[in-house]
Amino acid sequence: MNRFRASLLLALVAATVMALPAHAADEPDLPTRKRMWSIAERLDCPVCQGQSVRESNAQLAAQMREIILIKLQAGESETQIMDFFADRYGGGVLREPPREGLALGVWIGPVVILGLGILLLGWVFARGRQPPVAAVDGDLEAYERQVDDLRQARRDSPPPA
Repeated sequence: MNRFRASLLLALVAATVMALPAHAADEPDLPTRKRMWSIAERLDCPVCQGQSVRESNAQLAAQMREIILIKLQAGESETQIMDFFADRYGGGVLREPPREGLALGVWIGPVVILGLGILLLGWVFARGRQPPVAAVDGDLEAYERQVDDLRQARRDSPPPA
């Protein structure tokens, strides 16, 4: 299945690259280029570690920037373009995970963990301030007599030589 996707992607990129000379006369205007760079900044380069499509010098990143320009000139929205690349490369190509579904956990998880940690610390500190509760045992008299007997025996015994 991965080979099929790779072949399909390669065919798409090849078709796009072949179509580029036809669009060469349609040099994009400055606002379109700015939008392209903005979108490219929000996409991770699939072949580079930790680089956006904007930062990367890889051939695939350059092709992705060209595809973005072509799609912008065709009137597609930024959301449609981002969805296009997410469909082709998976959700990992998006630098910011979507704030919906399971990916919502990426956004909410740290806040929930921080809140639970604060509650736990508050509970520990509040528990430490409470005076200790003495154990009440009805048989304490027997233990007290044993302690008194041991003290008396110690007093009565001769000092060590």
